[in-house]
Amino acid sequence: MTRSEIKIRSKELLKISIPMAIEHISVSLMGMFSIMLISFFVGEHATSALGMVDAITHLILALFAALTTGGTIVVSQYMGRGDRSSAKKAGGQAIMLSAVASLAMFVVILVFRDSILNLLFAEAEPAVMDAARTFLTIMNFSYPVVAVTLTTFGIIRGTGDTFAPMVISLIMNGFNLILGIIFIGVLDLGVYGAAWALTISKVVGLIASGWFLTKRAKNLRINKFKYFKPDFGRQKAILRLGLPTSFESGLFQAGRLITQVMIVTISTAAIAANTIGFTMMNFANVPGMALATGAMILVGQRVGRGETHDVVKTSMFSIGMGFVFLMALGLLIILFRNPIFATFNPTPETMEYLPTIVISYLLIAPFFWPASFVLPACLRATGDVVYPMIVSISTMFTVRIALGFVFGIVLGMGIAGVWIGMYLDWVARSAFFIPRMLRGKWKGKGLKADE
Repeated sequence: MTRSEIKIRSKELLKISIPMAIEHISVSLMGMFSIMLISFFVGEHATSALGMVDAITHLILALFAALTTGGTIVVSQYMGRGDRSSAKKAGGQAIMLSAVASLAMFVVILVFRDSILNLLFAEAEPAVMDAARTFLTIMNFSYPVVAVTLTTFGIIRGTGDTFAPMVISLIMNGFNLILGIIFIGVLDLGVYGAAWALTISKVVGLIASGWFLTKRAKNLRINKFKYFKPDFGRQKAILRLGLPTSFESGLFQAGRLITQVMIVTISTAAIAANTIGFTMMNFANVPGMALATGAMILVGQRVGRGETHDVVKTSMFSIGMGFVFLMALGLLIILFRNPIFATFNPTPETMEYLPTIVISYLLIAPFFWPASFVLPACLRATGDVVYPMIVSISTMFTVRIALGFVFGIVLGMGIAGVWIGMYLDWVARSAFFIPRMLRGKWKGKGLKADE
């Protein structure tokens, strides 16, 4: 690849990815800020509770990946074809499906809240369980809001506009910052304050994203009721490309939940360390997540234009960019790790676990995370959604969970052993996804001519 080609590809990918990186930073800071406030003003038991509910939240939102990812892929491929009318209809159907499905999930959580918590975290201390029950009750009201907002973001991104979701995320983060300080720091509402600050800020995001999509969007404006009338053909196309991803994401998050259950059996300090560790991990992953979504959009538009010859180059270049950015940010965080740890006010018991898992993650992630997460995003954008699903589910249960249990519980390595299982999962995923992309097995799996 020549220097000029590298420059062109870098500019194209970064133009889409930088706004998403800022958006992901905003989202990560929203969660990180809540954890910091809770750690300082409430205590370790509340930090642990937030981590437990966060695992449930990720699982719930993963179930709506069919509509977010499916909507992004379908819209990006229609936009690549130049078929704006079909893109608008597909976007409207994705939003409608997201609203209906998320309201159904709200009812399920409302009815079975205690059963879910007792099933997953029965061994947690009473104070931790009480805080988790409170947090989940309030956060449940945010799940339909977040599901529709994420689907709307996916549609906007599918048109190539990643700037608007970034701005809206910044607005949400600003509201969460202000409300968090008032509710937790000033009014001393503890877990209630953290949950309501997050929920209200997400409602603001829904209002802003809906207003933008109907009134201000330049590339694609969905502002007529007819786009939301049931269209089973469009819904079928969205679900055909999105359901495997939803199934994959759901079981992937279920796997993460199982590892969380393992850690609950270790100690409250281990739960707190895992919560803080994943919070920092999400921040360190910002470049990778942004590049994964950016590459997915570019690949989807190339497939829509019939430029399948460039898919492999775009995908592999994105992996290289992911390595560079993850390594740079990881080294920066390692350099300033002690001041960062201090912001979470960890107990001495928590600090026994925290440095090991965070530093190991930052050193290993650049080498294996991009291939194991950016590549499947590119494969999905081509329409090859079943293979990533099978690989992700298989390695999650046979590598991450099984080996995490062996190293962490059986061999007594604790939380470090659980995280080793996660690292080995990345290695296994990379070994499957790289050959799949290079061999071109993904060709011919996108939108059909009559969809």
